Amino acid sequence: MIEMKNTPFEIPTFDLTGKVAIITGSTTGLGYGMAVAFCAYGAKVVINGLEEEDCKRVSDEINEMGGTTIPFKADVRNRAEVQAMVGKTVETFGRLDIMVCNAGIGITKRIVEMSDEEWDEVVDTDLKGVFICGAEAAKVMIEKEIKGRVINISSAGGLVGTKNIAAYCASKSGVISLSKTEAMEWGRYGITANAICPGYVPTAINAAPLAIPRVREQILAKTALKRLGEIWEVAAVALFLASDASSIVTGAYIAADMGTTCN
Repeated sequence: MIEMKNTPFEIPTFDLTGKVAIITGSTTGLGYGMAVAFCAYGAKVVINGLEEEDCKRVSDEINEMGGTTIPFKADVRNRAEVQAMVGKTVETFGRLDIMVCNAGIGITKRIVEMSDEEWDEVVDTDLKGVFICGAEAAKVMIEKEIKGRVINISSAGGLVGTKNIAAYCASKSGVISLSKTEAMEWGRYGITANAICPGYVPTAINAAPLAIPRVREQILAKTALKRLGEIWEVAAVALFLASDASSIVTGAYIAADMGTTCN
């Protein structure tokens, strides 16, 4: 970016210097990519996951790269644990500017074969967890008068039906609607809420289907770009929504899906 003088308005940037973010499910996959990208642009990041050892390992790894992070083990389905994570964030860094609700799971089963317990496990993580994390972050942002960002990770599966992952699709569709409601309720405080709908990006959650050549070919055939996505590409979209460059965007979803949902 070149330095310009006497511009008619302030040029927006992706700089996150001075910002503090919690990224749930950031020990692997998309969450890890977002954590690295946010740190690279100056944010301090809380690394979250279900295993304390994983959180510490990833936190140490990113700190060695030059980032600033702390680890915090918490289950997004448990409000008390999320409250503790938010509290630790504010205690350590003094504020919370960005909440990325990324933690998620999927169970591949036909609807008629899925148990109530399996359905609840997916919905509680992928939708209820997003609700809890967003709410607890917003409370702090409102109290401290921070014009924050809530970024919810949905999926292309939240925009179209996909066989054998009904609970996942239903949850991710709910995340989009939840983001719109959050935007309406929190806009008066200057807080934005948006969703990202990634398509197939190779991570642990989709490793099994992508390993099947026939399934992989079917997935690629549905994309406009005829390729899978990469973790850094989703991180770039999250970086935009976290930064001042997206100040006018709220209640929206971005289909970062290689054109899978074009038709």
